[in-house]
Amino acid sequence: MKKLLLITFAALLTFGTASAQTGKGQKYLGGSFTFSYNQDGTVQNFNYDSGTTQYFNKDIVSFNISPEFGFFLNDKWAIGIQPGYSRVSGTEVSNFYSSTNTANNYSYTHKYHTDIVGLAVNLRYYCMFTDKFGIYPQMGVSTAHNANNFSDGHFAAFAGPNVVFFPTPKVGLNMGFGNISYQYNYLSHGSYVNASLNNNFNFGVNYYFGGK
Repeated sequence: MKKLLLITFAALLTFGTASAQTGKGQKYLGGSFTFSYNQDGTVQNFNYDSGTTQYFNKDIVSFNISPEFGFFLNDKWAIGIQPGYSRVSGTEVSNFYSSTNTANNYSYTHKYHTDIVGLAVNLRYYCMFTDKFGIYPQMGVSTAHNANNFSDGHFAAFAGPNVVFFPTPKVGLNMGFGNISYQYNYLSHGSYVNASLNNNFNFGVNYYFGGK
């Protein structure tokens, strides 16, 4: 897998002579969008002396959008602002089956949703090896909150390496591989640190404009 990626990048570098759109005065647009739907969801059984409860969590819809706008402070450094919104919704069903009296059986259905809003500030340092190919370490901080309970959320700080390739002067394809992060929970006051460098690559596209 790693050899294939290296060969692909080497091949891409041999095509075209357009200059990458990095440097003071340049701007970029990017971000992320995800959507998923799980009709079946999960099923759990809880057994008691009095009977059994069967719990369903189904029709789960997850949606996230995080647009990013950034601009270059000079030829190397760029800063980006990234608001975010996500929503998770679904249906919970609890069915209780009594082992002693069927008159005690019941079914409960509840539709739920959770809305999360957030904001991130990202800082990039571009190191271009050619006009079309380079790397940029990215670091930043972010905060996310439950829209219905603003005190429920977390603060995070993170950093990670990325490679970038420009097939055209205005389009940059980037790939991240690994990161280190710190997260603090506002409600529990707990925190944790995570570090990884592995084969879980993240891909993205940025549109560059303005400048010279």
